[in-house]
Amino acid sequence: MVDGTRRSFVGGALALSTATLACSAPSSMATGDRRKAAPGVLQPGPGWTGVAGSGGRPPAESDRPFGTLVPDERFTGGFSAVPGQWIHGEGIRITALGLPPQPVGAAAINYFKEAVFYLEGNSITVTEWSVNTTPVRSHDGTMIPQGSIGFSVEIGAGEGDVTAGDAILYCFLRGEHGLERRIEIPLVINVDRKLDAKRRVCFVDPQRGSDEGDGSRSAPWRTLYHALGSKGVGDGGKLILQKPGRYVEDVNISRLPPLNNRRAIEVFAAEGLRADQVIITRTARRLPEPRWVIQARAVHFHGLTVDLGKIMLLWGPADRAIAFLGCRLVDPRGPEGDRDENGLALGFNLSKGTPAQRDTLAAGLPYSFGGFYLAECLFVNFTTQGARLYRNVTAYQTTDSFAGGPGYDNVVVDGYDVIMPAEGITRLHLNSHLEVASVQSGPQATTILTLVDPQDLPRQEKAPDLRLRFLSGVLAGQEEQILSINPGERRIVIRGDSASRVAAGDRIRCYAIWHADFCQQQGVQRPDQRGLRNITIFRYRASSPTSQLFLTQAPVRVEPKTRISTSGAQFQIISGTGKPNLVLDDDVLRLQEGPQAGEYRIVAAFDGATGTGTLLEPFSADQRDTLVERSKSINGFVMALSVLRKTGKGWEMGQFQDGHRNFLLTQNTFIGQPNCLSFRSKFPGHGHRNHVQLFNLISKMDADTPEFPSWGLRIERNHFLRGVSRGREGRVLDGRPVFDANNRYRPFRGQLSIGRKPLIPFDSFGNPVDENSPVGAVSV
Repeated sequence: MVDGTRRSFVGGALALSTATLACSAPSSMATGDRRKAAPGVLQPGPGWTGVAGSGGRPPAESDRPFGTLVPDERFTGGFSAVPGQWIHGEGIRITALGLPPQPVGAAAINYFKEAVFYLEGNSITVTEWSVNTTPVRSHDGTMIPQGSIGFSVEIGAGEGDVTAGDAILYCFLRGEHGLERRIEIPLVINVDRKLDAKRRVCFVDPQRGSDEGDGSRSAPWRTLYHALGSKGVGDGGKLILQKPGRYVEDVNISRLPPLNNRRAIEVFAAEGLRADQVIITRTARRLPEPRWVIQARAVHFHGLTVDLGKIMLLWGPADRAIAFLGCRLVDPRGPEGDRDENGLALGFNLSKGTPAQRDTLAAGLPYSFGGFYLAECLFVNFTTQGARLYRNVTAYQTTDSFAGGPGYDNVVVDGYDVIMPAEGITRLHLNSHLEVASVQSGPQATTILTLVDPQDLPRQEKAPDLRLRFLSGVLAGQEEQILSINPGERRIVIRGDSASRVAAGDRIRCYAIWHADFCQQQGVQRPDQRGLRNITIFRYRASSPTSQLFLTQAPVRVEPKTRISTSGAQFQIISGTGKPNLVLDDDVLRLQEGPQAGEYRIVAAFDGATGTGTLLEPFSADQRDTLVERSKSINGFVMALSVLRKTGKGWEMGQFQDGHRNFLLTQNTFIGQPNCLSFRSKFPGHGHRNHVQLFNLISKMDADTPEFPSWGLRIERNHFLRGVSRGREGRVLDGRPVFDANNRYRPFRGQLSIGRKPLIPFDSFGNPVDENSPVGAVSV
């Protein structure tokens, strides 16, 4: 609910006004008057001049904790919205989502308390969860409810003389305990459409347009490269792509300066055109490289198709904010790339031949600069790592759906459905096939193939994820596992005795399995790089034969022979090489020797000049010149209402390694076989601090050590289908849930109930949840 008091902030001070607010449907707002909007609508205050921040300043993020359970951990959360979003018309709601930190050393649960939204001098306090049903346009042109589960507020026109302009929306996210988090997002408020007459509207037509024209309807430009450049539509402009067809963007290296626009440029297809009718593409993948450079700093593409078969890497200014809303980002070749004359997938070539001969698939949305934002989009056959918002995104045959990197902070996943019906494959040779010269039975029920020419096959021994497909002969269409490759001897050894059914002249293709890593830390390689920070994942539903859920961090070694001495929480490290160590807050230090070998602790502060610092908690005993190592941490991670399902039988679904701080998994479903979730560490401690798992349905949970970590970990009231019940109040009972195409399943008899007030009162599909509902992501 929204509380009954309207507040105004003036110069950072909080003052109460006499107006009251309660949630209700918005009423019509007259243009040009100063009437208050309907109750429940947040408007910029009367002092707002249309300039962001002019209506008043909100309080700073407070370091004073609420309650005592988790006094030094912060709420994890963010906005499910695109920075610079234009608010056109009434009824548009902005949602914030996240969860407060949870204690490890107590049985209590820290529930959400309130979200205080502040907009240019006015504020509204939301105290209850809701499902945001703001209509949005999907990639196929249909209008669907947004479906965000969180804390929502409707945006209204300014209540003073200025009713439209630039504004900053803040939200203070608070739990009953712990530290608040203040988040913010810039908006362009155009509720009463006052800005329509002021913004420049230009047109692009690749058939009859010219970049020498003025961009008018009668003299449109030819390329988006020009329209989004320094001589194009300009700050806050609107571009209309006039005709159906291909918009070819072959210029990818520009000598012109980028457009440092303040307001986002919106790019639309002309009225009546579907997303699949307007295609941004190129004539070749490399001209001479794979990047498509977007010249403007902030661009929002609406209802278009981006041809990822030709545009392999999106690029732009370092501080860019590029959004795709209701768009299709697809490869016209299909979800598995090129096919041969028999219709079989060739597999992607990532390393063989010249760069022009390779399929450039990695880092399509790079996380190293600025940000990409995806809302109501379709992805087919593309690596989507690096986006900072995934809202109602559907992906098919997509790998590396969510891969983090240095500085990859404040990411929100709010509805992301990923389906991989088959394993992704990468070809091990440049040419489309190899030819068998001879065949013989090998030892232990194997088959030895000798090739006419091994070409550029790599040497492989005991690789578990290599496959061989027969393209001709008796076994045409069948696959076998490759046990080893010896290109010097022109030999491939495969599992099974198939020698009697293989003949000289048979054609084969060799490839490796490309695992779908739904959430993996990548790119942290240097001491000055941090791991993930403030990551919020709601309604993430994915299935794949090889899915992996790597909620881990990368080790980044200290200088060789570095030693640590401690006195309580105070420590000093001395490098063994004389070169000083660079240690960041939240780095994880691990003892390498002595009685406490394997213990981890998280760094609170470090002074590089003296090599001294403070740990969040001391080791179990003081240290003196003890060898120490380091890894990077996750600080602030929430995954909720998600369904991750591994349909194949290799490996486990997820690995928990070291360094999780303020880490929460709740009301999720994790299904995998033969294993599911594993704590991967050979040391007795795992360096976690407030790693909490509540109310989840999990196939199985294991650890590399005989006992689970005893420090910093809380596993409570989870249902396990196999193995051993982990943590408190758990249950083991195999219910074998059956999934439909949308990763929805029906809870089974005997499934453990939540048993207390849930952290979120809805399931993954927006159905109400209470203490009697089953644990996991689906309630009915």
